[in-house]
Amino acid sequence: MSNKNIIAFFIAVAMGIWLFSGELESNIAIADEASDALQGDGTELAYIRAVRSEADLRELYLEVSGQTQANRIVQVKSEVTGRVEAIPGLKGTQVEAGDLLCKIAVDTRQSDLDQAKADLKSAQLEYDGMVDLKTRGLQSEILLARAAADLEGSRANAKRAELALVKTMIVAPFNGVVETQAVEVGDFLNVGQNCVTLMEIDPVLVVGQVAEKSINAVSLGGKVEITLITGESLVGSVSFIAQSPDLATRTYPVEVTVANPNNSIRAGLTAQMSVPVGQEAAHKISPASLVLNDAGTVGVKIVDDANVVHFKAVKILSETPEGIWVHGLPGRINLITVGHEEVFEGQLVKIDMSPLGSFAES
Repeated sequence: MSNKNIIAFFIAVAMGIWLFSGELESNIAIADEASDALQGDGTELAYIRAVRSEADLRELYLEVSGQTQANRIVQVKSEVTGRVEAIPGLKGTQVEAGDLLCKIAVDTRQSDLDQAKADLKSAQLEYDGMVDLKTRGLQSEILLARAAADLEGSRANAKRAELALVKTMIVAPFNGVVETQAVEVGDFLNVGQNCVTLMEIDPVLVVGQVAEKSINAVSLGGKVEITLITGESLVGSVSFIAQSPDLATRTYPVEVTVANPNNSIRAGLTAQMSVPVGQEAAHKISPASLVLNDAGTVGVKIVDDANVVHFKAVKILSETPEGIWVHGLPGRINLITVGHEEVFEGQLVKIDMSPLGSFAES
């Protein structure tokens, strides 16, 4: 064999070895990829999309039905007898503390006061004279003590006469609205008889009933979000928690105080209160991630660190435009967002954590 033939033979062998080695490496790579995409039973691994979700502390609220009530309602009554001369506090009138509600005829009360003041002046002069005589040893202790007693009696009579005159003017004890008017001009009022009923609605109360199992979670001063049947949204604070329940319902009355500076909130309106009862770890997820297991339990599917699927039951806490808040999951999870309907508990999957836009390219 010539040298040319020998050289050609070796070149051909070398090219064959090179070509064979490339095909072998390609076959090995393809086999590795196929192995990665197969489960233990030889079936292909399912592709799913997941996102990392971490729990946030979220305020928990107890939904309580209630209604608005006046902060206080008082029947303003007369302390003296007499004929009603005027009623500035007509029904529906908004008044401030000290405003005149009812005016009773003075009659002889002014003259009684004048007489009492004159008697007081006379008693004072007599007592001063007794004191002067006593200092010169011309008056006894007994007569001086009697003069002092007469002086105190005159002071008391003058004070009673003054109060009787003042009480003919029945005034508002606090800011409020006259709810009812019990008398008319010309009526005769006796002591203890009602003139008007005054209602204070600034602040206004929102009163509800809390079940005994939840009452210990409510605390004084907690900020409460309130929605009235009229559509108004308010914010108040818990001002009273009853120590004993309603015997008929076994629920505890809870009062929330709300500022009402313009008296725009009426008493008796139906209200829905969101009462804070603590904090809880929760995840905010898309409603599309929810699934039902064979028992009909609501939950989600997650993937552990070994890429194994697990079903976790959840409790829906609330819904927002951005998603729903759920409770019952670990603090950090890989939540399946695409493909959760096709995989099952314990299944080994291939997980894609890339953004949604790149999923189709994977």
